[in-house]
Amino acid sequence: MMADGRRLLLAAVVFVVMGLIMNSAGRALDIAWFKHWWQIGPCYLGYVLPLAYALRGRSADRQWQLSVLAFIPLELMGYALGSSVIADDNIIARLWGPHNFTLVMVLLVAPTPIVGNAIVDAISRILRWPPPSTP
Repeated sequence: MMADGRRLLLAAVVFVVMGLIMNSAGRALDIAWFKHWWQIGPCYLGYVLPLAYALRGRSADRQWQLSVLAFIPLELMGYALGSSVIADDNIIARLWGPHNFTLVMVLLVAPTPIVGNAIVDAISRILRWPPPSTP
């Protein structure tokens, strides 16, 4: 149990850092970002981290499918409610059109839980922690 607790804490740190990086990159590249910086916590700890844990132990194609499906409502609601800000004339809208913005964002962020799990696993191996118990 101690190893799982350590992994959960490590995963929380990894996902918050990923959220900070992704939000900063979205702002720096003038694409999209959270309206308020503190939204990173609820989104990445309350949605992305549980999703990442649910994906563990599944095949790569199943992880991708489930992650894409899970990000659809998150992205749609963020933009519909205005809690995520879309930059005017951003690169995604210029390349794929404004009507495809949310679809492209779903596809861009869908790997987040998969990559986060890989980072947590790699750090755990470096620290020689036992492998996670799979669901």
